[in-house]
Amino acid sequence: MKFAEYERAVAETDILDSEDLVLPMLGLAGEIGSLAAQYKKIQRDHTGYRAFSDEVREELGDLFWYATALARRCNLSLEEILSDNVRKTRERFLRPATPPPHPLFDENVSAGQQLPRSLDITFTDTLVEGKGKLPVQTVRIYRGNEAVGDPLDDNSDDDDNYRYHDVFHLAHMAVLGWSPVMRSLLKMKRNTDRDVDRIQDGGRAIAVEEGMTAYVFSMARAHTFFSTAAAVPAEIVKACQAMTAHLEVSRRSAQDWEYAILAGYRMFEELTANKGGTVHLNLHARTITYSGPRSGDADDE
Repeated sequence: MKFAEYERAVAETDILDSEDLVLPMLGLAGEIGSLAAQYKKIQRDHTGYRAFSDEVREELGDLFWYATALARRCNLSLEEILSDNVRKTRERFLRPATPPPHPLFDENVSAGQQLPRSLDITFTDTLVEGKGKLPVQTVRIYRGNEAVGDPLDDNSDDDDNYRYHDVFHLAHMAVLGWSPVMRSLLKMKRNTDRDVDRIQDGGRAIAVEEGMTAYVFSMARAHTFFSTAAAVPAEIVKACQAMTAHLEVSRRSAQDWEYAILAGYRMFEELTANKGGTVHLNLHARTITYSGPRSGDADDE
């Protein structure tokens, strides 16, 4: 039976209040409870309980009935729901080891306004002493011998290494082909197109990326900064997509975001463990890799 046929057939048997969402949800909860009860029986009786498969078959059928009833009240198609679920789960659980190539957002602008396709950025971590103030660990980043942006400290009572957070912007740049923050720092804004410059590369986009990066960092702390993770919690990825839904990066998939977040935190782990170093970006290959600090990089100023 096709899903559309099933939906039409069971609609005729739906005698619940057509406006009530609670009853179908309670029905779903009840069927899950019934499945758990059947599992309890097989655990209790082991080989003595032979009806488990038949009971599961019936309970799953009832579960589909309630799911269809809930979908109908929300003007949703079960077939579309399942198609979306297939796409989402394949993206999440069949992720290749390396991200596939994709077109870059700035391919049609002049080279001077494009993000560099290959880039090396060096992080140096030094102890800076201010006049009359306690010394603080401070990170500067360099492109060659040229400083990029301002020096950063953790801006926190806790030494949480947030001073290295530019590496997350670099991971966005390498894997997503997007980073308004790095565009601004590298002076690669697309200013020949007023709307692109204002919307995609402007102050609000920069603030969104900074805020999103801080949010992911706060969540990553509860997951040991993804040090052993092969995946990112779905709610974090969904939040990143929601925050950037009005920007060009909305064309990137949940899988792309997962690649970018994990890549950034792999580099963060290397940088903090070694008190600096160099990250190497390749936007065509969508990679960001690490090499250790140069001699003298971590010396105190």
